[in-house]
Order: sequence, then structure tokens, then C-alpha cells
Amino acid sequence: MRKNNKLYIIIAVLASIFLFTTAALFDQCSILTGLKASEEPEEEVSQEKEADEEEDAEEDKEKTGEETGEEEASKEEEKTEPTISLEIYQDATPIDGICYYRVQANVTGNPAPEINWNRDDSGGAWGEMKAQVNLYEASETFTIVATATNSEGSDEASIDLSWRCNSQNTVGGKTNSYSEEELEYFLEIALGCEYGASQPIIHKWTNNIKIKINGTPTSEDLDSLNQVITELNSLISGVSLDIVTNDQNIDIYFTIVDQFASIIPSYVPGNMGFFMAWWDSNEAIYRAKILIAIDGVNQQERSHLIREELTQSLGIMKDSYRYKDSIFYQGWTDTINYSPIDCTIISLLYNSRLRSGMTQEQVMSALVTH
Repeated sequence: MRKNNKLYIIIAVLASIFLFTTAALFDQCSILTGLKASEEPEEEVSQEKEADEEEDAEEDKEKTGEETGEEEASKEEEKTEPTISLEIYQDATPIDGICYYRVQANVTGNPAPEINWNRDDSGGAWGEMKAQVNLYEASETFTIVATATNSEGSDEASIDLSWRCNSQNTVGGKTNSYSEEELEYFLEIALGCEYGASQPIIHKWTNNIKIKINGTPTSEDLDSLNQVITELNSLISGVSLDIVTNDQNIDIYFTIVDQFASIIPSYVPGNMGFFMAWWDSNEAIYRAKILIAIDGVNQQERSHLIREELTQSLGIMKDSYRYKDSIFYQGWTDTINYSPIDCTIISLLYNSRLRSGMTQEQVMSALVTH
């Protein structure tokens, strides 16, 4: 019996220990489970809150977009009548017995107004906003009129022009129709050439210039080339420029710089545009090649190079640091228009009084009258 009692006691103790341990384990699982249960609802609440905030942000964004769209639409719909004023941007300039003016229109209005001139002797060479008037006699006057028109109405402006090219400049005790500044610039850049051995004499074309396009020009390149040709044809006399597909005497190449030396072996590295001209025993130019880089330059810079190289291939072969707005400026520039003095220099080279082979002294003698 004692043994049995002891056995019962041992069994009872073991049972108590088992029950206590199991209760403790159940408590731990409950705590762990409780922690997870308390975290998950918080995440759900957080996600719901974020979703609400995103929806609000989207609504705000939509509202802002609608408001911006409404504002833009309002601006687009706001139409105004045109206004126009005129200013002379190149004053009376003498060339080959002609006295010409260049006038510019300053215009406002929505939609953009259409501009009409009652006269433009440049044939549109300077664009819609500019016009040229040539006066042929000292007694001649002209009133240039420009009209701006859009769907909201029209406006008109005018300027009276008269011959003011009689005042002559004195150089070395003699008089001429060019200023001392213009003559100095001409003699600096139009006699001889920048590279290679060449005497400081006049070189110019005596035959019409036929240009063939080679390589891969952009549509903007072609537009720039055509614009320059139009302007040059309005500035020079005795010869004309045209684009051809054969029988050319100027080849213009639009290609990568690495190909330049294969086209013109005497190419000088570092130039993004380059030209070479050939002249005969009378010093008259009869052939030229022009290189325009299609890599390493942007479109405006390339349009500048087209204008500069083609113009220089006409015989104005040097550059100068004298005028930063000149197409012949020695430093790097991307100007895409001729300055007033550029126009005078180009016209002067093709003045009928100047011939290929003339020296500086002969040029001055031909231009200056007693």
C-alpha cells in the first residue's frame, strides 16, 4: 500500500507539472498571436489612409489640370486686333547709282497677323517682316506702307522715304559714295584669302554661279541655303546664283568632319565649315568647293556656316575681329543674318567698277572720284 501511495503521489506530481507547463505554453502563443493580430489592423488602417490620401491627391491634380486647361483655353481664345509700326533698320545706302532703304515692321495681335507691303524691291529676301525700297533718282520719293491683318481687324503704318545718298565722304582729299569705315573693312577682308599664298588682290566670279548639293543636308539646311541665295541675288550684280543638279561650278558638301580632308586635301583642322576657290589667269573665280559639318554643331550654327562659307566663296575670303555681328567675324559666332555693313561689302565687291586682279590702290582709284 505504501508503494502504491507513493506511486499515486508521483503520478499526481507529474500530472501537476504537465498541466502547469501546458498552461504556460498556451499563454505564450496567445501573446505572440495577439501581437500579430494587433499589428495587422494597424497596417490595414494605414493602407486605407494612404489610399484615401492618394485619391484626394488625384482629385486635386485633376482639378488643377482642369483649371490649367481652362486657363490655357482662355488664353488661346483671347484674340486681339493687330497693331503695326515701322522703323528703318538700314538707312539710305548708296550702291551702283541706287539709294536703298530697308524697313522693318513691328507687329502684335492674336492670331498672328499677315503682313502685306505695297512694295518690296528685295522680292521677299529679308522675310515677311522686312522690305527694301530702291530709289533710282535724286528727285524720287516713296511712301512705303505695310498692313497687318488678322480675324480681328487690321492696322496700317507708313514711312516717307526720299533720296538721301548725295552726301559724299572724303577720303584722302577725294570724295566717294562709301564711308571710310566701309572702305577699310572691305580692304581688310576682300583682298586675298585667309589660307594659302595669295596676293592681296580682288577675286570675284564673272560667270553665273551654279551650286550642286551633296551629302545629307537637313530640310533646315536647304531652307537656309535657299534664303542665302535669294539674299545674295538681291545684293550682287553681274552674276546670279542658282541650285543645279549638274554642270555645277560650286559643290557644297554636307558631311561629317572626318570626311573633310578627303574632299579638300588642304582642309585646315578645327574648322566646322570650310571652302576652297580656284581662279584663272585673270584672277576670276571659276570653281569652288564648300564643306559644312553635320556633326559637332547645332542647326543654327550650321545655318551660320552655310551663309558664311557660301558668301566667302564669292571672293570675300578673309575674316576680321572688327564687328561681332558681321558674318565675317573671326571669332566663333552663330549669327544667321547679314549686318548692314556686310550687305554693303558684298554689293561693293560686285560693283561694276571693280575687276578681278585689282590691287588696293586700284580699288581706291576706281571707287574714289575727283
